[in-house]
Amino acid sequence: MFDAIKNGKKRFLFTKIFILALLFYYDFDLLTNINNLNSYIENEKQIQKIENYFKFCNEFKSQKIRKFKKMKKPEVSIISPLYNRERYILRLLRSIQYQTFHNIEIILVDDNSIDNSVQLIEKLQQIDQRIILVKNKKTKGTFVTRNIGVQYSSGKYITIPDPDDIISKDIVRTCYLYAEKFKYEMIRFNSYIGEGKLGFQDLINITESGPVYQPKLSSEIFYGSKELQMVDYYVYNKFILKDVYIKALNSLNKFYSNMYMIYMEDQVMNYLLHRIAKSFYFLKVIGYYHSQNSVSIMNNLFKIPELRMKFSFIYLKFIFDYSKNTKFEKDMANHLFTVINRQFNIAGRLQSTDYEENDYSLYYDIVNTYLNCSYIDNENKYFLNNFKFIIEKKNITYQKNLAKMKNTTSI
Repeated sequence: MFDAIKNGKKRFLFTKIFILALLFYYDFDLLTNINNLNSYIENEKQIQKIENYFKFCNEFKSQKIRKFKKMKKPEVSIISPLYNRERYILRLLRSIQYQTFHNIEIILVDDNSIDNSVQLIEKLQQIDQRIILVKNKKTKGTFVTRNIGVQYSSGKYITIPDPDDIISKDIVRTCYLYAEKFKYEMIRFNSYIGEGKLGFQDLINITESGPVYQPKLSSEIFYGSKELQMVDYYVYNKFILKDVYIKALNSLNKFYSNMYMIYMEDQVMNYLLHRIAKSFYFLKVIGYYHSQNSVSIMNNLFKIPELRMKFSFIYLKFIFDYSKNTKFEKDMANHLFTVINRQFNIAGRLQSTDYEENDYSLYYDIVNTYLNCSYIDNENKYFLNNFKFIIEKKNITYQKNLAKMKNTTSI
């Protein structure tokens, strides 16, 4: 009987090794994705809860108005830049007011809105004394407006939701406890974009089960360890030590710190944050509900391809200006250029007859800068020379049209 048990164990061990060998041979990633599979099962359980919470935050009339007193020393600052968000700001505020963590301040920075956003917020301040309203005298763009809010904040930690989204009611408390206990300088949580889908960046394989520290943080997590890819994309799904964010701001030169940016601004800050933060933790819970609305900056910006190209080129210039001049970062810069070129079909958009009347001198200057950069590989130089040729033809057409208009006016 003892021999039978012993032989049975051997057979079981042999079977296990055989199965593992097959998995290794046919799909090694299946082994590394087991933990991720379990985490996504947990995420699915959260989806129903957050959808109900989203509906709750939308049902303003059925909710009793509570009054909130100003905190003397807030631990967390929740900052949101807004422009013409009268229609959505109450929903975000409702999700903040029903947080299970109460020691907060709410900083809303209005970027010179032309709707009734400011008037609405001023009324809400009478109910919630934690709301601080900062008003830009002129429109400065999402990037500068967000950073103004951070500079006004007094909390030890910050989180920066977009004004037309909501945050999960437990996320501030959960992140705060993790940050205080384990001294994490930056925590990232999952985002949910509706219809049962997580944000695309959450689908990328993240094998780390614990915190990540420098120097690994500035390379493998942000860009991917096996392939160059942007694993971490947004700012809104972050809980950040304020000192880290301020250091990132201070590292910017005037060209970028005062730049009007409404696109690619998250990538710029993430690039710096992942180099300055000493520790990072990926919290595998849904902490953010990203709503898709037709009047958002992103949805409207995607209808203006020349603006998308402009900010994409500026981001690439930023990468070149701030990289550490290592082979890894040179490869990464070329990879980002290739990805953006494929996603936006830059050459195709430049050739479009719809944009012949625009001045393309800005793109011409940027393209020439990149062509003279030692980082650029031969493949991307080919694309850049193609861009340059198209821009030159566009500018000739633009100058001819301009001359015709002048002649017509003079006659």
